[in-house]
Amino acid sequence: MTAATAFGSGVTDLEDLAESALLSEATEIESVLREGEVHKLQIAYQWAVAHPPVDACETADGPVLPSVLTEPETLGGAGTPEVAAFTSEPLAVAMGCSPASASTLLADTLDLHHRLPLLWDQARALLVPAWKARRVASRTRGLSPDAARWVDRQVAGRVSSLSAPALDRLVAEAAARCDGVELADREQAARSSWDVVLSHPDPHRASGTSELHATGDTLDLTRFHDVVCAEAEALGALGDAEPLGVRKAKALGVIADAQARLDLTSLLSTPDPQAHEQARREAMSRRDAKVRLYLHASLADVVAGTPGASGSVESLGPATLDLIREWVGRSGVTIQPVVHVAADDRWSVDRHDPPPRMAEEVRLRDETCVFPWCGRAARQCDLDHRDPFLDPGDGGPPGQTSPDSLAPLCRRHHRAKTAGRWSYERTGPGSYLWTGPAGLSVLVTPRGTVSIPRT
Repeated sequence: MTAATAFGSGVTDLEDLAESALLSEATEIESVLREGEVHKLQIAYQWAVAHPPVDACETADGPVLPSVLTEPETLGGAGTPEVAAFTSEPLAVAMGCSPASASTLLADTLDLHHRLPLLWDQARALLVPAWKARRVASRTRGLSPDAARWVDRQVAGRVSSLSAPALDRLVAEAAARCDGVELADREQAARSSWDVVLSHPDPHRASGTSELHATGDTLDLTRFHDVVCAEAEALGALGDAEPLGVRKAKALGVIADAQARLDLTSLLSTPDPQAHEQARREAMSRRDAKVRLYLHASLADVVAGTPGASGSVESLGPATLDLIREWVGRSGVTIQPVVHVAADDRWSVDRHDPPPRMAEEVRLRDETCVFPWCGRAARQCDLDHRDPFLDPGDGGPPGQTSPDSLAPLCRRHHRAKTAGRWSYERTGPGSYLWTGPAGLSVLVTPRGTVSIPRT
């Protein structure tokens, strides 16, 4: 054996050992992660069981029923126990996740324990990844208990080999088999979820790019997709060298432009010329609706046209001024002065509801619900008085409504605060110290949310 051969053999052996060690470590860490996820589900279940619905309490005047603020919540599917109102919020804060994520975790563990026991046993034995077990729980939540048990029996022993689409098909089959009588009702009820939603992803990932999600009739959406693909092919035939996906996205703009030029009211058969003209004007008015964007940028850069200059578009994130000018060139634009949110926020009024300018200032300042990790846009939130408002006519002090005294809270967390489960105080512009059950304390700041260790 030559020295070169021996040396080469040694390298191979060392590489094999290194690869074997890495694979062993990967197997070990996967097992640890599965154990951790199962343990998290077990803790969530214990938390749910520890917070049953609030019963009526006896007083000298008789029983007092739970108020609207303390009505129990049904998180899991049919057959799972209810939990007390706002059970998910403390768990969310303790885990450092959104209340919606904690609520989903509670729902999944309740379904696994009460509706999918075979699958739960397999997850606890680490035979099934927790994420797959939770997917089955989520997809079967709308089924009856009988249908959920049918799925549980069908997936027993083979869920690890099923892909996510295969799991979804199995759930759909269960709905047809076990809930066939209700299938037509569910199809009709599903219409209530039809919507077209425009969302803006993480601005650091996709500046100037948004997402449009449509949910509707299968045939209608299939036909519309065919139209989009045909427009994309036409753009390619006209010389557009962009990838097909980009051309399909561009095709939406082409279709929108064509629709704006189409007077749909010409399709209406009405003998009343005045009614026809009124309908036409209303349709034109709807098509002429403007998009309102709040741009934060240097006025000098905007005026001078500084190359490479950028600004920030509220809810969208950073964007180059060149892209903003392109948007402006394609749309009707109204320039509206924006309140300087860093200015003194102690101006006040003597009424409960803030004037529009004050409400706008508060929402521009905080941008989202100020409950820890909530994230709901401030424009979808109530404006909460941190201290309860007392009408001046009933002895309340003047100037109770000011930017300093207001904060955006989504309806759920407004209720949680009103019910007394949570309280908060403002520690600075955009910063709030929250205190909740079990000694939880969390500081919400413009730069992030920080859990404060319990002492």
